[in-house]
Amino acid sequence: MDTDPAALLRVYDDQLRTDAETPGAVSVERLGPLRLATFPGGRGFVSYRDLGGADAATVRAWVGAALERFRADPAVVDVEWKTRGHDVAPGLHEALLAHGFVPGEVESVMMGPAAGLAVEVPLPDGVTLRRVTGEAEVRRMSAAADEAFGDPVSTRRADDLLFRLARDPDMELWVAEADGLVVSSGRLEPVPGTEVAGSGAAPRSPRTGAEASTGR
Repeated sequence: MDTDPAALLRVYDDQLRTDAETPGAVSVERLGPLRLATFPGGRGFVSYRDLGGADAATVRAWVGAALERFRADPAVVDVEWKTRGHDVAPGLHEALLAHGFVPGEVESVMMGPAAGLAVEVPLPDGVTLRRVTGEAEVRRMSAAADEAFGDPVSTRRADDLLFRLARDPDMELWVAEADGLVVSSGRLEPVPGTEVAGSGAAPRSPRTGAEASTGR
């Protein structure tokens, strides 16, 4: 993989802002260039490769139409609209705020060759590392990650992770334990048909963008 920042950004835009972004979705609909995904647990999600040069009025109309589609589904209780800082998206921020979305935390996507990470790392004394696959272990890992980030323990995030694991046996979930407690966790998720594998603390979902309740 090319390490030039512009080349890495093209890989991100071209290979990941597709169906590869929503592997665990129950359904995905199209609205113009938008992809409207619904996930287990009642989470709606909006993303896109680009907005095709749309003007602010068109973007505002898409925001309203997308939210109405989710509101028409009684199973959806909140919606996340994924935004990126390098996009050309006239009026999007203002339109999201006008429709009740609240900005989430700003995050960064890190990309680069994996070869530099594929090395042996000595574990501290008393710490063990193992892969987890069973439901009880995944829920335990998920709860530990929630607590580490200062979040309430979420059964919904654990359900989403189990759903994705059932659909993609190549996804790997790992925990580090000390004295019987999960002290760290991580995920390795190869993206089929791309040069990319995702990794990170599991099962925390990306929150770059904005969220809104559907009113239920």
